[in-house]
Amino acid sequence: MRLKKELNLIDLFCIATGAMISSGLFVLPSLAYIKSGASVVISYFLAGILALIGVLNQMELVTAMPKSGGIYFYVMRSLGPALGTINGLLVWFSLSLKSAFALMGMAAFLESIVNLNIHLVAVVLCIFFIILNIIGIKQASFFQKILVSVLLFLLLIYILKGIGRVEVRNFEPLFPYGVSKVFSVAGFIFISYGGVLKIASISEEVKNPVRNLPLAMIISLAVVSILYTSVVFVTVGVCGNSLKNTLM
Repeated sequence: MRLKKELNLIDLFCIATGAMISSGLFVLPSLAYIKSGASVVISYFLAGILALIGVLNQMELVTAMPKSGGIYFYVMRSLGPALGTINGLLVWFSLSLKSAFALMGMAAFLESIVNLNIHLVAVVLCIFFIILNIIGIKQASFFQKILVSVLLFLLLIYILKGIGRVEVRNFEPLFPYGVSKVFSVAGFIFISYGGVLKIASISEEVKNPVRNLPLAMIISLAVVSILYTSVVFVTVGVCGNSLKNTLM
């Protein structure tokens, strides 16, 4: 059965961006700040550059073989069904863990607003997104566009409102735990950019995939890298060392 090609560049951008902007921005920065201090800003920027390596490789594959399945399909065709199956299981586990991380992050924020069990909220959200994806990729994409538009708007407001309150002293010292921590923390937060590669799994449902998939990956990674770095920069610049005292 052939899948309908219903997704355009905007749809792909919103799906990839929405897959990245989750707990990677709303949960991880606090944990990363504890590990590296003010240099967490550099770590987020560096992680974005490292993610570009994966994007360039994925672009090469997805334009040559725009088939559903993403990495699983490429490995199966190049190395055989056995290794393809192993890779498919690994992809499944990575998606499950990434989704669980995002769901618990959303549940934690909802719990701060409504007094509900965090695990119950995560399960309800999981069921909701499963049903949404079963209904159809177009409907899921429409919902994603609304979420991403609201997120981008709120993050831009946060950056514009906070940039004028940034204080240089909050970045001193820049490397409290040494320069090496910049690289280790970049690896720690690398999962924040993992969503950009997942749109390869829906490449068979994309209009003009040779053009739209690479463009969507590059644009979404660039936008999210700038947003991540800017939001973390403003947060550290405004809150500074008081943030670390609060977290610890």
